[in-house]
This record gives sequence, C-alpha cells and structure tokens, in this order.
Amino acid sequence: MSRAVSFRVRAASMGDYDVLCPLFDELDAFHRQARPEMFQPFAPPARGREQVARWLADAGSTVLVAETDAGLVGLAVLLTRPATLFAGSVPRKVIEIDNLVVRADQRGRRIGRRLLSEAMAWARQRGATHVEVTVHDFNQDAEHFYKAFGFARSMNRLMLVA
Repeated sequence: MSRAVSFRVRAASMGDYDVLCPLFDELDAFHRQARPEMFQPFAPPARGREQVARWLADAGSTVLVAETDAGLVGLAVLLTRPATLFAGSVPRKVIEIDNLVVRADQRGRRIGRRLLSEAMAWARQRGATHVEVTVHDFNQDAEHFYKAFGFARSMNRLMLVA
C-alpha cells in the first residue's frame, strides 16, 4: 500500500537548478552502478546550467518537478524528438521522456505516476502523437512502472561491445 503524501507538480524554473542536480545525481548513480561499462562518474554539476536553461526556454522541451513541503522530490525531462525524414515512416510528433526520477526515500507515494500523468498532459497540449521512453534492460522496476501506465514495447535495441 502506498503512503499518501501531499505534493504538486509544476514546471521547473532556473530557481530550482541547485535542487534539480541532486535528483539527476541520484539517477546517474543508479545507472553507473548497473552499467559501469556505459556510464562513468563525471565532474559536477550533474547537468549544466546552460542545458537546463535550454530545456526550460525551448517550447519543445520542459522539466517538470514534483514538490512537497520538504522541497523537490522528483523530476521529468521532456524533449520533442525531431521528425523522421524517412519517406516511408508515418508522420509523428514524438515527445521523449528523457529522464524521470523520484527521490528514493519518496518512492511508493504515487509521485512518479503523477509526474508521468502531467508529462502526458504536457505532450498532448503540444500535439504529440506518441510519447516514448527508453528503459535500460536492467531497470525492470521502471519497465513495470511504464507498462502499468499503458506503455508497450515498440522495439528492442541490441548492443554489442566492439
């Protein structure tokens, strides 16, 4: 049973930057631990101020945050993917969920689900035909989370280290 918590989801601002970085750090550490051959430590900050400013300024991207009385506890980065130029593909407007993270001590409170609901609303407001997310194979919890929301596998990406 999930523990109820009062929170709201809103668009981030540059005033949130210093609190966003620890959330990105948590996400990055999780990926580094699971896939050290793909993800390595790097000098802070977790995301550059300029990058976050671009996401917030561009009409095709945003950062949503979940906020409780204790501060920011989750985020979702949404990016509009460029249109496919292949003549044989059906025209689509795709919003990519680039990152979605809820602080580990706040999970199980439906914060991620609410962030995802707000992400879907944001995408629909921008005329998206599809919302996509990439989930690494090791992250079964994330895959179950997205599938429970209605996402379905559309392809498998295979990798061979050369």
